[in-house]
Amino acid sequence: MLLSIPKPGDFSVVGLDTQAVTLQRYPNGEVLVKDATQFALEYANGDIWQTAQAGQELRPSTARHLLALLKPEGRMVTVGEMEDWEKDREELIHARTKQFYGNKYIDQRNFNLDYTKTEDDLAQFMRDNHEEADRLGLGKWIPSATVIRVLVYNRTRHVSLVDCMRKDPAVRARGIWPQWTYTLAHEAIDKVFRRELPSCAEAYKWFEGQFYLERDEGIGIEGKRPNPPTDRVFRTWFNEESKKANLVRLHGTRKVNKSLKGVIKPQDAVRPLQIVIIDQTLGNIWSVVKSRSESLVNRALPRGSTDQDVPSAEEEPKVLTTKRPEIVYAVDVFSRKTLALILTYQAPSIATFMACLKMVMTPKIEWMRRYPDLPDATAGHGPPETVVLDNLRVHVTDSVQLGLLAMNIAIEYAALASPEWKSIVERAIGTVKRVMAVLPGGFSIDDKRTNSSDHQKYARLDLEEIDELVTHKIITEHHMKPHGGTNEPPGRRFVCGVEKYGRGALRDLRQLDLMLRRRKIGATLTRNGVDFKGHHFHDEGLASRLLEEFSAKTKGKVGYPVSLKITILWKPGDCSSVGVMGPGGKTAVELRNTDPLFSNTPVSFEFALAAKKANAKIFELKYPPEVRAKYLREYFERLEQLLPKQTHKAGKTTARLLEGGRAIVIPPDVRRFDITIPVTNLGVSNVDIEIAYAAEEGREQPITPKRRGPKAKSKPAEPKSPAPEWEPLPSQPSYVFSSAAESEAFLDRLEAEMAATRH
Repeated sequence: MLLSIPKPGDFSVVGLDTQAVTLQRYPNGEVLVKDATQFALEYANGDIWQTAQAGQELRPSTARHLLALLKPEGRMVTVGEMEDWEKDREELIHARTKQFYGNKYIDQRNFNLDYTKTEDDLAQFMRDNHEEADRLGLGKWIPSATVIRVLVYNRTRHVSLVDCMRKDPAVRARGIWPQWTYTLAHEAIDKVFRRELPSCAEAYKWFEGQFYLERDEGIGIEGKRPNPPTDRVFRTWFNEESKKANLVRLHGTRKVNKSLKGVIKPQDAVRPLQIVIIDQTLGNIWSVVKSRSESLVNRALPRGSTDQDVPSAEEEPKVLTTKRPEIVYAVDVFSRKTLALILTYQAPSIATFMACLKMVMTPKIEWMRRYPDLPDATAGHGPPETVVLDNLRVHVTDSVQLGLLAMNIAIEYAALASPEWKSIVERAIGTVKRVMAVLPGGFSIDDKRTNSSDHQKYARLDLEEIDELVTHKIITEHHMKPHGGTNEPPGRRFVCGVEKYGRGALRDLRQLDLMLRRRKIGATLTRNGVDFKGHHFHDEGLASRLLEEFSAKTKGKVGYPVSLKITILWKPGDCSSVGVMGPGGKTAVELRNTDPLFSNTPVSFEFALAAKKANAKIFELKYPPEVRAKYLREYFERLEQLLPKQTHKAGKTTARLLEGGRAIVIPPDVRRFDITIPVTNLGVSNVDIEIAYAAEEGREQPITPKRRGPKAKSKPAEPKSPAPEWEPLPSQPSYVFSSAAESEAFLDRLEAEMAATRH
């Protein structure tokens, strides 16, 4: 409607005669020849925005005016951008309407040579031309006679579209009030930046009162304006002074930098599991700690003959206390799919991070069982290429760095004070928190006036129930609906990406459980094993193997008991075993707890130590495990009775101790994921643990020591066919099988090789 040339732009006149006008695109572009009559018609219709005579000053058109001619298109256009375009479009239509009536009036005035139209005559003239304007799409409103009269003042030629645009608001020049008025306004504004007054409105009240005081009793006006500036003028002055230096005084450097400095671009990935972000934050819901002592405290504890029967499912367990859980969350950057969600009372630690990473790598068996008809939404596992972590103290440790690097996983720490860099996981956790907000005991994260303690009395759900409700929302809605960042459902995008790019795999998942633990450097290993935190860990074969491999570093005389300084890998929430680093830090073996009770009971070191102190005489190895398990359950019951009577601060320690007496509340398929090697009737029941637990890189084949018999008196007969020395196949780095058929095939091959070496 407003533009007929295919490519709008700026042109300069390079040739002019009575027949044509020669134009050149600025600065040195194509040359365009326009017929003089055609040029005049396009100018009259408004297709040419501005013309000028030599020396005439013109208002330039802006890029915003040009973009208003073209409607934004594409999938990435936001609602805000569309609203801004509609606003600019309305401004353009407004200017075109004024141009239409103004040029009509100029044409009529040139024809009749009448310059004395009254206001009523000019209004009637525009009403007569309203029908034509309506056909052009300009009939939404009729300008007032004053607007048109001001527009055509001192003009004999047509007005351009830019001449009809709204003028940008300009600050009124100072000088219409006395100088002391501006000094007083500056002092009032400075009071806001010094935090003496709370807002600009309060500053204006103070300024207005001081103005009248100065006018009536002080200096006076002396011919200037007797009234003070309006609040709108004062706010304009305030906005002029709201520069970075003053805003820093008012809000602080961090807040101002968040508003005035550019943000970091978020991460981007081109394939699944390329980048996985792990974050932990405090949940916006109160969870209850329920009593479990009437049934079994821990399924691993053996039941005694005096224990009560398990109550029926209809009985409601007793609520001991309420706590706010921690959310440990992992999201895939490529697909925006949730790969791990863990709720726990533990503060950020290596144990919570390891449990989250283990859930990322393991199949979601529990999700698949609950939603068998949603395979895309529940299929999401595999080792990530890069893990993004916060700069927490527990993450910047040798345990995390060496453990991840041993499994060929890169580490990337988030930028400090820049949450937008990992905005993907922040948005995903926000989705989880908005689900928690509608559950009993939950509260909103969007309302800053919310007091979290007011919702503590509404808590009804424990961690397992909250996890079930939150995962239901994530799997059935978040994974199945198109994501705003990718315009694809996360579940489908992840599955299609795996089919296209593939997925890596760890050769032994037990290595993950060993390497991602806390490290204790300088522990002592002897022939009797390791003593650590009041527990004894030992395995005869592994201790002998470690002492042989570290023989150059052992202390003591040969032929006498020796000791060795080693690095221990331990998990605070599980005292059943510890890991020991092998030579070079590339291998790790596991030593089990020699106490049969704690060897099969996944309780924390703190709970085990507290229980042993409470039952010092009972917890001795001479008592059978069944008897000690009975008193272990009794100590658990005493903790449950003590917890409701404690204060909130003291109850935190007791709640964590109580949760340490049972497995961490995470999905069941993550709590214990061990690859079981089937035992057949071929007599193969032992597996080389060193190879199975070795890291993926730097794996070395075990060296079998040569056995030397007594010197023979006579030369033995030479064998007819010497048996070749057996060496393990390089293509079989570990004894981990994906199916029973593969395991059987390997055992058959192993039996054939053993038959060749049998003598």
